Amino acid sequence: MLGAIRSVSCLLIAAAVISGCGGDRVTTFMAPEPDPLSDGGDTATRQLRAGQPLGKLAVGGTKSQAVLVAAVLKDGAPMSGVTVELSRSISGRPPSFAWSGATDAQGEARIEIVSGNVNGYYRARVIQDGSVLGSWSSITVNGGYQVAAELPVGGKARVIGSSPLSTPAFVGSWAYVGTDMVETISRNLIAAILREGVVDSATAALIVSELTADLETSLRDSVLSPIRRFHSDGTFEDQDSSGAWSDLGTWTLSGNTLTIVESDGLIMESSIEVDGDNLTLTLSREQYMRIVLQAAGELNEEDQEFFDAILKEGDTIRFFFEAR
Repeated sequence: MLGAIRSVSCLLIAAAVISGCGGDRVTTFMAPEPDPLSDGGDTATRQLRAGQPLGKLAVGGTKSQAVLVAAVLKDGAPMSGVTVELSRSISGRPPSFAWSGATDAQGEARIEIVSGNVNGYYRARVIQDGSVLGSWSSITVNGGYQVAAELPVGGKARVIGSSPLSTPAFVGSWAYVGTDMVETISRNLIAAILREGVVDSATAALIVSELTADLETSLRDSVLSPIRRFHSDGTFEDQDSSGAWSDLGTWTLSGNTLTIVESDGLIMESSIEVDGDNLTLTLSREQYMRIVLQAAGELNEEDQEFFDAILKEGDTIRFFFEAR
C-alpha cells in the first residue's frame, strides 16, 4: 500500500491539466454509432417569432452550440414520455441521430446540439417503445440560437420561434486560487493506512501530512497558466508568465456541465458553478480518472490500487477560481 504512494506524479499531471499546464497527453474520441431504425421525412415550414431566453448558465458559442425545443403533438394534444432524436441532414449521407431528449408533461423536449458548426438543416424523429411514430426533415438550426419547433405526428414540422442564447456567467477571465484535492486525498489515505493495521492513527496522520505537504507545494508550482479566459464564441485562452495570451481550445456547456477540449485533444468534463466573483469546477471521481488516464496512459496495478485508496465512489474534487 505505502509503496504505491510514489504514484502521486499521476495526481500532479491531472491537476496541472485542470489548472492550465501542458504535457504529453493521450486523446480519446468516441463517434456516434449509426442508428438501425428506419427514417422518412416531411418538409418543414420555417416561421420565426421571439422565444424565451435561457438562464445565466445557458449554452454559449456562436457556431458550436444550439438548442432545439421540440413540442410533440398527436391530434393536437402534447405527447409526454417520448424521445425526440436529431440528425444533421447532409445530402448523400445516412442519418446519424447523435442528439436526443425526452418530452416532459407538456410534450416538450429540450435538445442541446454541440458540434464544430451546428448551422444547417436537421432531421428529427419521435420514438416510442422502440417504434418510430413520425419523422421530419429540413428543420433549420443556427448556432448560438434556441429554436422552438412543433412536431405533429402525421403532419408537417413547424419552426415557431428563434432567440439568441444568453451569454454564460463564466465568460471572462478567471485566476486559479486552489483546490480541496488534498483534503479529500488525506481523509481517504489515512483510512486506507489504518485498515492495514500497522500504525496507529497519529502515525498515519503524520505520514499523510508529510505526503500532502509535498503535494500542496507541487500543485502550487504546477500552475503555469494562472489566468484562463473564456470567450463567448466557445473558445478559451491562457495567459503565460510573460502576460501573453495563447489559444488553448474550445468549451461547451450542457446544463451546468462544462466540457473543455484542449488544443492537443485532451478532454475535461466537470460541473461549473458561478457565485459572483467566484467560480468552482467540481469533478466526480469518474471525471477525474478520465483526465488521469488521458494524461498518464494506462495505470499499472500499483497505480490503480493507489487511486482506489485516495478517491472513493461518491468523492468529488473541486477547483476554485476568482474573477480577474
